Amino acid sequence: MKILNVYRHKVSAENEDIKKIVAKFKEKGHEVIEFNLFEAKSDADYDKLIDLIWEADKTISWW
Repeated sequence: MKILNVYRHKVSAENEDIKKIVAKFKEKGHEVIEFNLFEAKSDADYDKLIDLIWEADKTISWW
């Protein structure tokens, strides 16, 4: 399964649980794609995000 993880903010020490959850996805053999929304600067970045959402089997937004 292809899982897209969209991050609104940089994952900090306070959010270590997010890193553990994503690591479990990888351990289970899922293809994990990560997109840092906070680094998106142009329409091309947002177009890429839309393409990734359509390609993924599951999308998780980390707010």
